[in-house]
Amino acid sequence: MSQSKFFNLRSKRDSSPRNRRALVSSLLHAFAALALLALGAAMGAAQHTVVEKNGVGGKIETDYNAADKASEMRTIGADGKLQQKVDYEYLPGYHVPQQTDTTYWPSGRVRKVARNSYDASANFTEEFIQVFDESGKQIGGHRLTHDPWTGTYRCAEWNAAAEDYRAVACPSGEEGGGGEAEEPKKFTYDEVIKHLDAARKNAQREQQNTGRARAEESPAAKERMVGMVLPAQVHPGERVSGTVVENPDRYSEMPEVAVTRIAVPFEATGEASGLSGWRFETEGEEARPADGPITFVVPRRGSKLKITFRQAGNQDRSVTQTLDLSANFGRPTQEARGANSFHVAALCLKGELCAVSGSFGGDSRKTFAAFEDRPATIVAENSETAYLSIPELTEPGARPLFLSETSADGAKVVAFPVVVGMFFIRNIGREVQAGESLITFPTLDGPGDLPDSAWLAGNFPATNLERAQQLIPGFQLPKASREAHEEREAHEEGDSKEKRKIEENPAKENSKEEKKEEGEILLVVKNVMPDQISLRSSKNEMLVFHLSDESFRRGEFKYDLLIEAKKAGKVQVKGYVIPFLAPIAGQEFNAKVAH
Repeated sequence: MSQSKFFNLRSKRDSSPRNRRALVSSLLHAFAALALLALGAAMGAAQHTVVEKNGVGGKIETDYNAADKASEMRTIGADGKLQQKVDYEYLPGYHVPQQTDTTYWPSGRVRKVARNSYDASANFTEEFIQVFDESGKQIGGHRLTHDPWTGTYRCAEWNAAAEDYRAVACPSGEEGGGGEAEEPKKFTYDEVIKHLDAARKNAQREQQNTGRARAEESPAAKERMVGMVLPAQVHPGERVSGTVVENPDRYSEMPEVAVTRIAVPFEATGEASGLSGWRFETEGEEARPADGPITFVVPRRGSKLKITFRQAGNQDRSVTQTLDLSANFGRPTQEARGANSFHVAALCLKGELCAVSGSFGGDSRKTFAAFEDRPATIVAENSETAYLSIPELTEPGARPLFLSETSADGAKVVAFPVVVGMFFIRNIGREVQAGESLITFPTLDGPGDLPDSAWLAGNFPATNLERAQQLIPGFQLPKASREAHEEREAHEEGDSKEKRKIEENPAKENSKEEKKEEGEILLVVKNVMPDQISLRSSKNEMLVFHLSDESFRRGEFKYDLLIEAKKAGKVQVKGYVIPFLAPIAGQEFNAKVAH
């Protein structure tokens, strides 16, 4: 770490003199801190000292304690005078030492004292600096504090007139990713069509490349489990769409969809060794390639639907299974907020599903979506919501989503100002031995590009709350989100009393708007290997973070997570990101008919 974190964050400011009483008080505090450090050093007296030349006629002396860790380092000039001293304080159970760096004027007076503090897991928590002139008067300084659990920073600078440290706004992040996010761009109809056309061309190229890649795949095992992914909520008589995937575990923890596993007798080699060589069949529907979108109408009577996977070109090789859809039945969610209104999650996470609500036909073959110019797969769709996967090459940040939908209500194109987020854990997967420690870095990138207008509390899609409660029993929505959720449920039940009250009292509506600014992102880091590792500072094998817009003022949110190994093996930790933000309305255009 650099000598001063804050010097990367601040612009230089002029300082003015202070009175003698303030000087004495400040010096007493500084000397008291140094005295405590000296006492600590004396109590843990140096076991040995190493002396090295520094190349400019001076020397560097380093004291080591009984644990063979550096406890003090001194830089001595060619004239034999002390120029700099660094003290290392090792707190019990802490992974890194607290560090105090003191520099001196040639007269021997203190020139600057800089102390950096860290928590038990090595997260930076504070930098406190005092700067003195040659007479011993404090002429500058600052205090930078950091809350590792929220990612927020607080800054203060020495104010000579007030003879105290005064709060100031913290500058943007060192990586250049902080600051205010720009408001989303408005698109014209022609711009939307241009992006959709480009994405369709890219989709054709991807399909061709995928076909060539399949031809080069190595032989696979004969029978293996695939997963049919459908919307978690379906209604009798409704047309729905889904996909068949060869990696069903990827979707098993996503409450927006339901996964049914089916054992398919693939061939060992050739086209029938993968889904592209099979067809999906069900009563009343045209047979479709199993590796593309599948669609059917939910039975109006009963809840069972017979489906068949049949090898293309071989009618005798097939597998049939009966789906029981009763667990998927539910009342309409009304997430679309109006029959012809389209909304999307304000923050969509890579590796998760991005929910778009609106008036859909339920046939995903008639829906096309793209993030910028990259096509997005429609994983599942019913009449109210389409669930999209984010293209692999899409980077975190503001990435507009474009959608084309043809339904009974007509053809529409929509543009959404979506922000894509990405969660990852740096330094994961490392091999550790019993008793060893490893620092990993759970990191959430992307939300820093959410504009202030997107930080409104909400629960979209509605399954976000369910997912949070599965991880944290008893979890409740943030207050503003809960009130908005209750109002929406009341509206769905035909209760308009609250609406009338707001119309009679506009001030109440204004106060609610203020409360809606309390949107947050829930981040849960879970220990999936409790018998092998432990996570420092965790409770119930989890670390829970409640992140706000301030958490991303300096770019990505990152936490230093200390992992301690109980047994040898590779380290694995899992993260869950659940945004409690209100959905974003799209720009809707009626599609023009080409002549």
